[in-house]
Amino acid sequence: MNNKYDAIVIGSGIGGLTTAVLLTKIFKKKVLVLEQHFIAGGQTHEFKRVKNGKKFHWDVGVHYIGEMEKGLKYRKIFDFITDNKLQWNKMPHYFEKFIYPDFTFKQPSNPKEFEADLINKFPEEKEGIIQYFKDIRIATGWFQKDISSKTMPSLIRFIIRFFNNKKADLALSTTKNYLDKNFKSEKIKALLTSIWGDYGVPPDKSAFVMHAMVVRSYWYGGYYPVGGASSFAKFMVPIIEEGGGKILTATNVEKIIIKNNKAIGVKVNKRGKQEEFFAEDIISNAGAYNTYFKLIGKEIDIPFREEIKKAQSSLSSNTLYLGLKESPEKLGIKGENHWLFSSYDHSKVFGEIKMSQQIHSAFVSFPSMKNPKAETHTAEIINFSHFENMHKWVDTKWMKRGKDYEKFKEEYAKKLLEFAEKSIPGLSALVDYSELSTPLTLEHFTKWKNGSFYGIPVTPERYKYKWITPKTPVKNLYLTGTDAATLGVIGGMMGGLLSTSVIIGGMSMMKIMKEVSKNSE
Repeated sequence: MNNKYDAIVIGSGIGGLTTAVLLTKIFKKKVLVLEQHFIAGGQTHEFKRVKNGKKFHWDVGVHYIGEMEKGLKYRKIFDFITDNKLQWNKMPHYFEKFIYPDFTFKQPSNPKEFEADLINKFPEEKEGIIQYFKDIRIATGWFQKDISSKTMPSLIRFIIRFFNNKKADLALSTTKNYLDKNFKSEKIKALLTSIWGDYGVPPDKSAFVMHAMVVRSYWYGGYYPVGGASSFAKFMVPIIEEGGGKILTATNVEKIIIKNNKAIGVKVNKRGKQEEFFAEDIISNAGAYNTYFKLIGKEIDIPFREEIKKAQSSLSSNTLYLGLKESPEKLGIKGENHWLFSSYDHSKVFGEIKMSQQIHSAFVSFPSMKNPKAETHTAEIINFSHFENMHKWVDTKWMKRGKDYEKFKEEYAKKLLEFAEKSIPGLSALVDYSELSTPLTLEHFTKWKNGSFYGIPVTPERYKYKWITPKTPVKNLYLTGTDAATLGVIGGMMGGLLSTSVIIGGMSMMKIMKEVSKNSE
């Protein structure tokens, strides 16, 4: 039967593709992947525009990734799930540049050098800085034990969590509380949390463990996939297809078919045509909210629906995509990221995002300088926004939002570029093409509620939610991706590992990692 598979994956983001590849490659399953967008990859896909014969390419969600040095655990996993075809380009030694009103700090790709540079700039905070690096390791270790316990038998899981609980107070404090306890200078507190945009929650709301994981992942620098972010799907999709599976794009899953509390298939709409597909296992990479509120009928009892609803965030972003006339190297840029701030108080800025359209911070990335195969030069200017700021156009349809929406985008794009120009003089003169995406754009293409592309916010409460796991109350239905594990490309991939292990059961995680290790020998 053409509509019968061993497993069906809803969504082709990195979590969904990882699950599909592992089920195919190791467990010989025939997997169907369904993607509502017209291109596979989720937030790892790219898009292009053509102007005057020049093709500009931009990523939409992959700006840099840590821990991709050859031989490291996560690199080994990516090597395995891409058949060793995905290559990585390391960013410059000073890969982050944090720019504040009265000082600039460049982060090196070495933790000892990073620590020494901080002590040199803030000698009075030496004791706190040394402890900070120790606590980053402790909090990261807490998370690794906590998440690995989810695949273990109940007794082993209990033992791991019992001993791991001793570090929970540190891991689950807010980042602000941790910094206030260990530092006096407001400048160093701001500097250490400059990368809060990488996880989308400001210091007064974020769990220190999430901050620690992001900081730890970039201790040895940032990496970018050679060929661009679309290389993930480029190398993963063929593995699924060669195993007898299939990827269907422009296919919207309307409903998960459930009988006697068991998921048996999905109902889809492909360009107006209704169709049903069936499988033994159904895996959702659509996020917890979409899965439990949109894909599962209200008649199915989900005890934590209200908790999921309350956990939602309206934080989203505006992104200005720039096509450049020539290389940004002309401006002294070597490919590093630029984090621009007008204030040291990240939490205050976060609150002001809802109150006005003024720009107080931005992240500037140069994807073409990270990708050695890029043929034209590009840049992206990103700043956070709230979905509420789009209230005028929420009920309008894509491409039919009117002249006032286009005027808003034009004016906001101008303000973003002017804000970036203050810290990167000469950037405006390089611009050949520009296009702005808004929270409405993100919601349209990703189907994330409110355009909240990070999913469930990484507050301390997130790590206490029992539904942040691949398991669901419905038999044979599983979650994968970031809402099954943690944020980011690596977090989505980890969600894929976890979901595959839970689906197969037993000690399958050991089998997966054994195959990964054999591949890297």
